Amino acid sequence: MRRRFDRAVLAATLVGTLLIPVIGSMAGPKQQLEQTEDRLEEIRNKIEADKAKATTLKGKIQVLNRSLTELQIEVAKLDKQAEEIRYRVRNAQARIDATQVEIDAIQQEAIAQASELYKSGAFETIDALMNSESLAELDERIEMLGVAAQQNTGALVKFGRLQVKIRGEKLELFKIQEELNSTLQVRRTILQEQTKRKAELDVALAQLRAELGANKDKERHLEEESDRFAQLLLENQAKASVAALGTSGKGFIWPLNGPITSYYGPRWGRMHTGLDIDGYTGQPIVAAKEGVVVMASYYSGYGNCVIIDHGGGYATLYAHMNELRVSQGERVEQGDVVGTVGATGNVTGDHLHFEVRVNGDPVDPMPYLP
Repeated sequence: MRRRFDRAVLAATLVGTLLIPVIGSMAGPKQQLEQTEDRLEEIRNKIEADKAKATTLKGKIQVLNRSLTELQIEVAKLDKQAEEIRYRVRNAQARIDATQVEIDAIQQEAIAQASELYKSGAFETIDALMNSESLAELDERIEMLGVAAQQNTGALVKFGRLQVKIRGEKLELFKIQEELNSTLQVRRTILQEQTKRKAELDVALAQLRAELGANKDKERHLEEESDRFAQLLLENQAKASVAALGTSGKGFIWPLNGPITSYYGPRWGRMHTGLDIDGYTGQPIVAAKEGVVVMASYYSGYGNCVIIDHGGGYATLYAHMNELRVSQGERVEQGDVVGTVGATGNVTGDHLHFEVRVNGDPVDPMPYLP
C-alpha cells in the first residue's frame, strides 16, 4: 500500500511537468474530432431532409399511380366502345354495300326516268328526289309534288330513298366516331401528361435516393473518421495518464492508470500471478516496455492475451483484453497501444490482468513499476 501511495504522490507531482505537454499534443485530435462531429451532424441533417423529401415524392407518385390506373381503365373502356362502334360501322358499311347493289341495279332505269322528267321540265321533282335531307322531307315533297302519281318515277323514288338513308347512316356514325375519337384523344393526352409527370417524379426520386446514398456513405466515412479520432484521443489520454506516473528505475511504465483490485500473491487458495488493474471496456492498454510481441491471441483462461519479450529474460503479459491491437512478431515501443481492456477468459468483470515474467516465471510486478 505504501508503494501505491507513493505512486499517487508522484503522479500529482508530475502533472505540471508531464501531463500539460501531452495535453497540448491531444489538441490536434480533439479539434479534428470536434470538426468531424460537426460535419457528421450536418450530413445527418441533410439525410433527414432528403428522407422527408423522398417520402413526399413517394406520396405524390402513389397519387399519380392511382390516377394513372383510373385513366388506364377509362381508356380501356373507351377502346372497347371504339371497337363496338367500329363493328357497327362495318355492319353499316355492309348494309350500304348491299344498298349500293340495289342502287346499281336500278341506276340505269332511274337515270332514264330522271332524263324524261328533265325533258318535261319537272326540275322540282328531280330536286325533291335527289336533294332531300331526310326521308321525312323526301316523303313530304313527293306528296306535295304528286311524284308518285307520275308515270315512270318508281325507280327514281326508290333511288332517292336509298341515297337519303345511306347519307343519314353515314352521318350518324361519323358523328359518333368523331365524338369517341375526341374523347379518346383527351384521355390519352391526360394519360401522357400524367405519365410524363410520373417519369419526372421518378427521376427526382432516383436523384434523391442517389444523394441519400452518397450522404449515407459520407455519414459512414465520417463515423469511421470520428471513431478513429476518438480512439486516437483516447489513446493519447491513456498515454498521458501513464506518462504522468513516470518510469521505474528498471525502465517500465504502468500499462494502465487505474486502481489495483488484486495484487500478486495467494488468492482464493491459489497463486495470483499478476496485478488486476481496474478499467473499462475499450480503454487503451500500453506496452510497459519496448520489445517483440511473442503472442497475440486467445490464451485459455487469460482470454485475449498479449505477451511481449523485452529481452534479457524479461517479458510482460496483458490478459482479458477486449481487442488486440498488435500481432505476433511485431516490435512495439514503450507506450504503444497493444490492446484494450475487456472481460475475455475467466473473469468476473472488465479489467487488465498484468504480469511480469523473468525467465518465464511470473514475479511480483510492483518492484518493476514506478
